[in-house]
Amino acid sequence: MRLRIILAAVLAGSYFVDVAVAADDDSIEEIVVVGSKTNATRQELGTSVGYFGNERIKADAIYNVEDIFDRTANAYTGTASFGAYSIRGVNNNGIAGAINNSNALASIVLNGVALGVASGDYVKPSMFDAASAEILRGPQSSLQGPNSLIGAVYVNYNRPQFEDNDGILRVEGGELGTVRAGYAQNFELVDDVLAARIVLEKRESEGDVDNPTTGSDDVQREDEESVRLALRWQPLGDERLALDLTYINNNSDSNPFALVVPPPGGGDLFDRQQTYDVDDEYPSDFEQVAFELGWQINENWRLTSVTGHSDFELKQVFDGDLTQFSFLEVNGFIEEDLFSHELRLNYAGERVDALLGLFYSDGDYGNGFAGSGIFPDGMGGVMPFNTTSDNDENIKQQAVFGQVAWRLADNLKLTVGARLNREERDTDNFADNNGVLSDLSDAETFNQIIPTAELAWQATETTSVGFKYAKGFQAGGIAFAVFLGQANAYDEEFTHNYEVFLRHQSLDGNFVFNANVFYIDWSDQQIASTLPGGFPGFDDQILNAGESEVRGIEIEVEWSASEQINLFTSFGIVDTEFEEFVFNGVDLAGESFPQAPDFNASLGVNWESGQGWYGSATYVYVDKAFTEVADPELTELGERNLLSGRLGYAGEHWRVYLWGTNLLDDEYELGLFDGNTFGLPGAYGRVGAPRSAGLGVQFDW
Repeated sequence: MRLRIILAAVLAGSYFVDVAVAADDDSIEEIVVVGSKTNATRQELGTSVGYFGNERIKADAIYNVEDIFDRTANAYTGTASFGAYSIRGVNNNGIAGAINNSNALASIVLNGVALGVASGDYVKPSMFDAASAEILRGPQSSLQGPNSLIGAVYVNYNRPQFEDNDGILRVEGGELGTVRAGYAQNFELVDDVLAARIVLEKRESEGDVDNPTTGSDDVQREDEESVRLALRWQPLGDERLALDLTYINNNSDSNPFALVVPPPGGGDLFDRQQTYDVDDEYPSDFEQVAFELGWQINENWRLTSVTGHSDFELKQVFDGDLTQFSFLEVNGFIEEDLFSHELRLNYAGERVDALLGLFYSDGDYGNGFAGSGIFPDGMGGVMPFNTTSDNDENIKQQAVFGQVAWRLADNLKLTVGARLNREERDTDNFADNNGVLSDLSDAETFNQIIPTAELAWQATETTSVGFKYAKGFQAGGIAFAVFLGQANAYDEEFTHNYEVFLRHQSLDGNFVFNANVFYIDWSDQQIASTLPGGFPGFDDQILNAGESEVRGIEIEVEWSASEQINLFTSFGIVDTEFEEFVFNGVDLAGESFPQAPDFNASLGVNWESGQGWYGSATYVYVDKAFTEVADPELTELGERNLLSGRLGYAGEHWRVYLWGTNLLDDEYELGLFDGNTFGLPGAYGRVGAPRSAGLGVQFDW
C-alpha cells in the first residue's frame, strides 16, 4: 500500500511539472553518465543517479566525497570500518560487518578504476579539480561487478586538455586550524597530440576533540597530502584514438575514528574528549595507476581498455582498553594490493546499441594486529591479552558482461544485460592467543549469472517513464574468529531490485525533475554473529540467515531559474525491514537496518550577481538512525541539520570568499557503540565536526 501511494504521488507530481513548466526543449543539455559505460545520458538511464557537475562542485562548499553523499537523496555518511557510507539504507560493510569481511557492497571508482575494499572505506577522494561525481543507486552488479550490490560512486577528475595552459591556485584558512591549498595546472606539450595535468593538494585541520590524559588537542585531525598526475596522448591528433595515464597518491595522517567517551566527572560526548593513555595513529598511503585506451574505430564501434593497479597501506596504533590506564596498546595494519583490467566494445546503431565486456581482477587483502596486556572481559573484570593475528585473503574475479538496448518503436526502448561472474577466494588466517596457535586456510569458488532488464517509454518530448529490474549478487567467503581460532564458510547473498522511474526535463533544459520508486527483496543475507564465548567484532561468524525488504523513493530537482540563480533540491525516503533475522539469539524480525535514516533532504542555491558578487548555500536534513543492530536505542544517532556555503567577490582571474561548514553548529553523531564491554557508562563513538568558517582566495589563468 505504501509503495502505491508513493508511486501515485510521483506520477501526480510529474503531471504538475509538465503542465507548469513545459517549454521549447530544443536546447536541452545532455549530461553523459560516465558510470553507464555506454555514453547514456542521465535522462536516458533508468538507474537513479545523484549527479554533481563541475560548476556545482566549484561553487558549493564541496571538498570530498562525503560532501557529495550529504547532498544526495538516500545516501548517508558514517565511520570508516563501521560503515563509511550507506546507499538506500544499506551499509557498505553489510548489516553487521565482521573485522575480516572483505565483501564491500558498493564500489568507489576513480577515473574508471575501482578502489579496493579497505581503500574504499578509508580514502575520502577529494573533489578539487573534479569534472563530475555520480552516485548510481541500486544494484549495478551486471556492469560494475559484485561489489556494487547497493550502488557505485564515480569520481571523474579533469583530464588533460588541448585548449590552453589553464590553471587554478586555491588557498583557504579558518577555524580549528584549518588550512586547505590546491594547485592544478594544464600543459599542452604538443598541439592536439600530447597534454599533461598536475594537481597538488594539502588539507589540515586540528578538529575539536581533546585528550586531557596525553595533552593532545588534535585528536580529530585531518592531515592529508595528495598528488594527481595525468598524461593524454592522441597519436592521430584528435580524439579518435586517445591514451590516458593517471597516477594518484594520497598520504594521510588523519584520524578516521577520533572516538570520544563520556567524561569521568559527568557530561556527554559533545564535550569532545578522549581520555585514552595512547594517542591514536592511523597513517596511510594510497597509490593508484590507471591506463585507459579509447579508440573510436568508426561512427558505430568504439573499443575501450582500462587497466588499473592500486596499493593501500594503513598502520594502526590505538588504546585497546579505552581507558586512561596503560593496560593495553595495540598495533595493527591493513594492506591491500589490487590489479584489474576491463576491455569493452561498444556499438551504436540506428535502432540498436550494444556493449560487450571482459573483466579480470586479482586482489590481495591483509589485516592483523598485535598487543600484550590486559583486556576487559565484558563482565566487569579483565583477562590477559597476548595476541598476534595475520589474516590474508586473495580474491580473483573473471567476468563476461554485456548489454543490448533495442528501440522497439520511436518512443519505446528495451534494454537487457547480464554478467557471467566467477570469483575465487583463498584465505590464510593465523592467530597466536596466549600461546595457542591457530593456522587455518580454505578456498571457495562462486559462479553466478547476474541479469538486468529495463523498459522505457518516451511519453512526451520532455518526459519518459519506465520499469527496471536488476539482480544484485555478493559472493560468499570464509570468516575467521580471531580469539577463538575458528573459521567458517558462508554462501552468496542476493537481491532482486524493482524500480519505476520518471525522467522530466524542460524549459530548454533548465528544469530537471527525476524520480525513482524502488523495492528490494534481499535473500540469503550475510549476517555477522558472535560465536559463543567470543568477543564481539573479533570472534564473528557470518551466516546466510537473513531475509529483508527495502522500499523507498528518490526525487531530485534542478532549476536554473535565471542566469543568476540555480536551485537544487532532493529528498529520499527509505523503509528497511528484516523479515527473518536472528542476531546472537535475539529475533529482530520487523526491525530496521543500522545506518538507515528513514528520510533525508537537501536544498541548495548558487547565485551570481553578474557584477562580481556570488554565493552558494546548501542545507541538509537527515533523520535519526542507529549504529549497532544489537542495541538500536543505546546507539541511536541524532538528526543532522547541516548548513554550509560560500559568499565572495570574483574578478576576471581571481576571487576572494568567506566559507563555512556546519554553520548551525549542529551536534550529531557519526557512529555510536556500546561501552559496557569496556566498563564505560553508556555509549562511546565518533561525533560530527563542529562549525568551522574561514577565508579563501583563488586565482585562475
